[in-house]
Amino acid sequence: MTLRADTDRPFKPNWPQRFSLLSSFFGLSLVAYFYLLTEPDLMTYYQVPEWVLDPRLKMALCAIFAIFLINDAHRFGLAQRQQKQQARQLQEEFNQLWQSRKQLQHKVHTYAGHADKLKLFISDKLLEYIEYDEKFLHFKSIAAEVRHNGVIGFDKVQSALEQALAQPGLNEADQVRTREALQQLRYVWDLLDLATTDNIALHLANQLCDLEEPYYQQSLNPESADSHELQPTFSPVAGLVRALTPLLNTPDSVHQAVAEGLPCQWQDDPSFWVLIEPCGVVLGNENHWVLLLENLLKNAQFFSGKRPYRHKYRRIGVRLTEPAGKVRLQVFNSGPGISEEDKPKIFQLGYSTRRVKENHGKGLGLFFVGEIVKGYDGSIMIENIVNRSRQMTLRLEFENGDVHTDSFTIDVEDDLPVCQRHDQSTTEKSLSWSFEQRLRSVEVSSADSHQPQQRVLGSDIRNLTWADPQRPDNPSWVLDINLTRKNAGLVFTPLDERGVQFTVEMPLAASRLAEDAGSEDDLDTIDVDRLNQPFQALDLYHESTH
Repeated sequence: MTLRADTDRPFKPNWPQRFSLLSSFFGLSLVAYFYLLTEPDLMTYYQVPEWVLDPRLKMALCAIFAIFLINDAHRFGLAQRQQKQQARQLQEEFNQLWQSRKQLQHKVHTYAGHADKLKLFISDKLLEYIEYDEKFLHFKSIAAEVRHNGVIGFDKVQSALEQALAQPGLNEADQVRTREALQQLRYVWDLLDLATTDNIALHLANQLCDLEEPYYQQSLNPESADSHELQPTFSPVAGLVRALTPLLNTPDSVHQAVAEGLPCQWQDDPSFWVLIEPCGVVLGNENHWVLLLENLLKNAQFFSGKRPYRHKYRRIGVRLTEPAGKVRLQVFNSGPGISEEDKPKIFQLGYSTRRVKENHGKGLGLFFVGEIVKGYDGSIMIENIVNRSRQMTLRLEFENGDVHTDSFTIDVEDDLPVCQRHDQSTTEKSLSWSFEQRLRSVEVSSADSHQPQQRVLGSDIRNLTWADPQRPDNPSWVLDINLTRKNAGLVFTPLDERGVQFTVEMPLAASRLAEDAGSEDDLDTIDVDRLNQPFQALDLYHESTH
């Protein structure tokens, strides 16, 4: 039997029909018997005995034939049922085989389609890589030509701006604009210089090597330094102020504090919280430092606006300090953490975690940050800030001298902080207290903090919102205090602290000089001692002989 792939007709087996030989033979014999009874001549000729004509024999023979017929009918019905059951089983097996064949054909077509798609994908990618290599080589040739021809235009524009700045009749406003234009021109040139170099980190390291000699000369003879030439060092404080100025309104007090070398803070801006401490100078170009700052701040601005991480009490935190001969920059922003798998990739060229329809990252900002840090022989670390459980204590002091102290726990549920009193099993998003007496002071302490935070409430205060002062950019709690007579009370609310903090450390120019001097002194001492050993032995020998 041949099966066709395009047929849907059901399979019907041809079963052989079985007939009973005994009942057939008995039926023929019964027909012959009745025929003999109708022919008297035959009965006479064959001398049939008289008992054959007995009616009881006829009835017996008919009854026996009926029994044979009933038995044959029963067997035939049973055989038909067995055949139908076997036919159903065979039909089910046939259908299963047919379905499995269809599934195999579907898999074959599917895998064949996948193989074709994979071949097309691989061929397309190979073409893209070939095109990328060709475009990259073409871009490098264009970049070399731009760098070669750009030097001439850069020198002309820079000379024109410097001449305009040196004119004696230039008013103060024009001087500021000309100085800013000259600064931006050099910044653009440095960006182009970095963008067209083969290896940014190596390029910056070579520049630092070139700047070491003029820095050493300047350190030995500060009076010979020419103020009009490009200085070998820069102030990280001035670079940070320059990078932050377009993002927020910098008050005059901040510029005055920076000029006088005093620590300063931005506390009133709704988007930034900035702490700047006096720092030494760093060997290198200030424009590279500004480029690093701009990329870190843009990255922080993008992720700090993401829901559900943002709230009105947290801001982008920027800290600039000087610990142990290094300049340390810390930039904090709220948002999702960076996984351990992504941390090594975050500074790679072309890698980006931005997956927003309106803004696809190009993977360049943090790449420049990583290359600049490596070129300046620094380090960069990524720290995920998460919500944590801790024990808290609230101490309330009233005007009449009463003191109320209450302890509770801050737990973490679904990555969010919640409060739980010690005498309760349920958690709450915030805890509230009410009182009738006038509140004099509030003190909040944590088990992981050595110093409690206290706030004295004056008589003129009616409503007050007090956030965690230990970290103003990312407070862990907030107190809403109401001192009106009818609704006197306070509400403690734990805040979401999740975010990411980048920490950049670079060696100061003075530390570079001290390390080089220290290493040279140690080397000279070791060499002198080693070289003097044979001469000392020779002197001892001569003394013993004489």
